[in-house]
Amino acid sequence: MTRVVMSCELENLGCALARGIRRAMPLLLISSIACTASSQEVQPESSRIATGAAAITTQELELLVDSVMLSGMAAEHIPGAAFVLVRGGRIVLSKGYGFSDREANRLVVPDSTVWPFASITKVITATAVAQLADRGKLDLNADVNRYIRAFRVPATYAQPVTTAQLLTHTAGFDELRGRLTQSANEIKPLGEFLRDKLVRVHAPGTMTSYSSFGIALAGLVLEGASGLSYDEYLRRNIFLPLGMRSARIMSRAGTEKGLATGYEYGDSVVRRVPYEWYHSTPSSSFAATATDMASFMIAQLEGGAFNGKRLMSARAMRDMQTQHATMHPLIPGWGYGWQIRDTNGERVLEHGGDIGGFSSLVTLLPDSRTGFLIVGHREGANLRFDVKQALFDRYFPDRRNIKVPTPDSSHATRLAAFAGTYRANVYCHTCPDSLRSTQDFSVSANTDGTLTAFDTRWVEVAPLFFRDLTAQRRFGLAADSAGRITALTVGSWQVLEKIQ
Repeated sequence: MTRVVMSCELENLGCALARGIRRAMPLLLISSIACTASSQEVQPESSRIATGAAAITTQELELLVDSVMLSGMAAEHIPGAAFVLVRGGRIVLSKGYGFSDREANRLVVPDSTVWPFASITKVITATAVAQLADRGKLDLNADVNRYIRAFRVPATYAQPVTTAQLLTHTAGFDELRGRLTQSANEIKPLGEFLRDKLVRVHAPGTMTSYSSFGIALAGLVLEGASGLSYDEYLRRNIFLPLGMRSARIMSRAGTEKGLATGYEYGDSVVRRVPYEWYHSTPSSSFAATATDMASFMIAQLEGGAFNGKRLMSARAMRDMQTQHATMHPLIPGWGYGWQIRDTNGERVLEHGGDIGGFSSLVTLLPDSRTGFLIVGHREGANLRFDVKQALFDRYFPDRRNIKVPTPDSSHATRLAAFAGTYRANVYCHTCPDSLRSTQDFSVSANTDGTLTAFDTRWVEVAPLFFRDLTAQRRFGLAADSAGRITALTVGSWQVLEKIQ
């Protein structure tokens, strides 16, 4: 039963990288708004969320989320947003804030406002692929060319590309331009679009590099293995079993019906922005309501089960959520589609989404059977991260006692080999310089046995693993078989390749 109510990690580096490569990734005046719309399960006042760290009433959760959402929306000029939290197989809180269409005075309602989730689409695609593998129709470790009819992935390296590598962003493809298109009518079939877009710049399995083209190829593999179009496979096998009535892939004209209006803010003005259409639909084009996303989160947290139906076996779901790739054993990496994190010491599955006019974040804590989603206006908004941090600080506080490292000057000579220039590796390596947008960072060695990077001093506390002098941040270095440093990583897609 629902009711509608109306009432009058290396975070700095992560943010820097996100701002710089967001367009390659596919991660308003609110102060006067006093009205919010919410849809939430009716529960007794004593209803509690039990976690490993805290137990709270649903009312307390709502007060906390209200405070952070409304203050953050005002600060970032965000017209509308939605929040949903699930635990133990049910929705605990689902609530809308502000307007989905400011000019029409249309409120955000979690059950009916449809949002584009941009790169969160990658998790949807990974779930469908993992499901097909669980049914015995796809070998994740086989050459992807087994399932592709439209073309052959070039044999640039001796090792073939596998579907598992596509899902962990380790296939080694370049991040070319050209995914955006002007209208739904111009969207190309996946095979036609990808035919000349799969440029290999790393041997598969050697470098994590966030790849929208790689996940798009996973969608094409899904088509070849299933015999269905990508859209139709998801409709039959993901959306219908989960009761996600609003869910759709934005791949043709008319699919934008019911979508929230996009808004951006600049020059002290809130402005509407048109919807962005993508050729790379399996990476970029999923849309749904917040409530329907709650169903997806529940299935992920309950071992693939939802309302008596099963998307995949519990074993396959565990495998999807297990880390399969990382650039350093002490730095979280990738499951199938999911970014693995350890926020406040908790094992976390996460993915963000950014598209013109919108931003979103889905976060799961499998060990606590808890997940939440924040979605709203403005690409690149920090609101979602502020809400996440507030929830973790209150309900999952960091109880680790990490020792503050002490520099050792005897390490200075060894660290000199780590100095150099590192470049965020999600960019077009093969584009002309005039079309190449890069972010470079300098790392230098100090005589006291520390490294300086990102305006901070770092101490090596384990082989190629560094913490800052507050023990709050960390990064890892990766080396090749000859011991040469090849990359710096702070986790999942945040990888810098050493260029000199």
